[in-house]
Amino acid sequence: MKSIKKDTLSIFKRLIDALDRMSEIDLSKLYDESYDVEIRLIKRKSKEENLVFEEVDLKSLVRIITDLPSREDAEIFLIENYSTRKLIEPIARYLDIPSSKQDKIEVLRNKIIETTVGARIRSQTIRSVSDRSV
Repeated sequence: MKSIKKDTLSIFKRLIDALDRMSEIDLSKLYDESYDVEIRLIKRKSKEENLVFEEVDLKSLVRIITDLPSREDAEIFLIENYSTRKLIEPIARYLDIPSSKQDKIEVLRNKIIETTVGARIRSQTIRSVSDRSV
């Protein structure tokens, strides 16, 4: 029973904290019956999510992507390991890839692939063509 009471007190404390963060205008709306009150729960981002790229060496990561045998392999690697925009943006920034907020994750992923493994494959193709013509 103490646990339920303690949990309930914790919930009320969180509600009070949320009320404390509200603006005066929003608080005044609580008195107005033309407004409904809704409670929305938002998951906080963990410290682990915020520190992802402090632990990853972007230079090594780019080398790994560049050394993959094909564009398809690079796409699979990025989808499996860097599936969100938040995870893929630091890679694009490291590679100086221009992007906008409107770019979808697929667009960023493709730009990264073309800048890394795509560039390597094109370079190899150009070299092999020039070697044959010599």
